[in-house]
Amino acid sequence: MKGSYHFRVKSKKVLFEFTIRRNITIIKGDSATGKTTLLHMLYEYLRVGRESGYSVTADVKYYVYLRREVGRDWQDALFPLEHTIIFIEENNNFVFSEEFAEFVRNSDNYFVLVNRAPFKMLPYSIHEIYEIVTHGQRADMKESYHVLREIYSNYPMIGSNRIQTILTEDSNAGYQFFSHIFENSMVYSASGNSNVIRWLRNMEEKDVLIIVDGAAFGAMVEECMEFIQSQSWCRISIWLPESFEYLILRSGLVQAKKLSDILENTSDYVESSQFESWERYFTELLTTLTEGTIYQYMKRSLNKLYLQEKNIGKIVEQFPEVIRYFI
Repeated sequence: MKGSYHFRVKSKKVLFEFTIRRNITIIKGDSATGKTTLLHMLYEYLRVGRESGYSVTADVKYYVYLRREVGRDWQDALFPLEHTIIFIEENNNFVFSEEFAEFVRNSDNYFVLVNRAPFKMLPYSIHEIYEIVTHGQRADMKESYHVLREIYSNYPMIGSNRIQTILTEDSNAGYQFFSHIFENSMVYSASGNSNVIRWLRNMEEKDVLIIVDGAAFGAMVEECMEFIQSQSWCRISIWLPESFEYLILRSGLVQAKKLSDILENTSDYVESSQFESWERYFTELLTTLTEGTIYQYMKRSLNKLYLQEKNIGKIVEQFPEVIRYFI
């Protein structure tokens, strides 16, 4: 399954509008923010249609799993589904199991998981973690208007951070590139995104920039941000590009038909049953496009051509200006 899908869910009193773009979407938030109302409306319309008093407009099949039914567990309900957006209500603990994670990784469905706790077995994007917000009543409608708003989108914020230390999750090509360009900083590898918080808890450095692949850091970002905000003795900033490979693809070093469209409309190209995250997709795309060329990309060892001054410049142009200042 691939593509992005717009939903319009309406009753006489409320209207929800949102778009699902990736294979895993997370909806968080406190009680009484509209999560249960949204799923109830979707469920009732799926069950009895317009007799429910609701209307749902969506150009895709969807399914709502509220709770286990007698004699039917989640596998019975979900395994037969294909090319479907599956909404799963909070308090279904099976979503934290390895069995469910394996199902998601190999599925051609999309999943919208409503839960306040992170899903540490799933590689989801920081850009697909949302809260429901109310925009009040629009002038052209009677219903209160609700949308999904990204929670983790306003980074990096550097402030007074002098960035004397760089921590990257990558231990291979990305680490080699960042080590080369940040000549005035110490660069460390956490050797995986799950190790970032452990490294932070044991660090002694006071001015740190963390660089991680935003496309697969969703499960760790909340704990990481809470730790960063709790520290008063040091300055820690975080930058979450989609991935290192994404930065190279955007740089113009690689020329390919439809590449600009792929980068602008990635949802239309990533098949969920083949790629568990966009980070995996961008890695394979860059590897495939450069195979047999002078820019051949290998994740384990960075092609030295990427470290030539003119090529570094093109890649660094994709960095936020506030980061480029420290190079």
